[in-house]
Amino acid sequence: MERDEIIILIDLIEEKMINKETLGFSPEALWVLDNVEASNQEIEMLKAKISNEITMRIFNIANSAYYGSLRKGSIHTFYEVVTRLGMNHTKALIIILALQILARGDEEIETIFARSFASSVLGKILAQQFGMREDNAKKIELGGLFSEIGKMIILLYKKFHALEDERIDEDFINKYQIYLTERIVERFALPDYLMQMLFPESIVVEENYITISGMTQIAINLVAASFHKFHNHLVIEAITPATWGRDETITLQSIFENQFNAVGLGKYLRIIKKRERLLPKYEGKKKE
Repeated sequence: MERDEIIILIDLIEEKMINKETLGFSPEALWVLDNVEASNQEIEMLKAKISNEITMRIFNIANSAYYGSLRKGSIHTFYEVVTRLGMNHTKALIIILALQILARGDEEIETIFARSFASSVLGKILAQQFGMREDNAKKIELGGLFSEIGKMIILLYKKFHALEDERIDEDFINKYQIYLTERIVERFALPDYLMQMLFPESIVVEENYITISGMTQIAINLVAASFHKFHNHLVIEAITPATWGRDETITLQSIFENQFNAVGLGKYLRIIKKRERLLPKYEGKKKE
């Protein structure tokens, strides 16, 4: 395809997929999350503009073991959800959860969402384990979440509007999904750092440390390898019940389980016990 034809096709994909009829809410409804001075009531009203299913899953995430361990107690208002998760993260979750609902019943697209969500969860945990600042950990979390959103949107468009369009093949999706992601980031006024994190496909390092973009790619690649090896599962081998931070009632295993279950992705996570050796430990060749 010529450049102009490619741009026209991507324009059409964005027009068909990013609207109230498709997403179930108007993109403009999320503008309230761009206003740092928005009142409690204005933010609370957003809940009525998105589906009950999206609202429930965002509440589940905010009340999950990971977030609940940081700020004790359950939350009951949407304003509290936004305060706990952050405006950008709440907005990103609303967008991608709407796409998850559209993908229901389509194993290929749902698996892409599961990979993205797994990259988000693993990326933030890795950032915490590496001692990164909380703001950088949140950036990595958001980068993982949006790592394949362009691919999801293109595949959903093809499923609903262009099943026979031979132009939208695997090569087209791999080449232009990041370009579409860039448009989504701009359309919803999401942070510019998202594109700086997603455009590099390698592990980016600076003089003496791995960048947040590099850490995002590590998480994405680890998840991709697990999904490839274990038939679309993130497999966690739990050796000992490692606790999370100062809260000894919460383990890393429960963090993964709670996060995946919060968005209905429990079937994509497998927790296994330490594997037994098939042969005795190798002790070297015996000397004659």
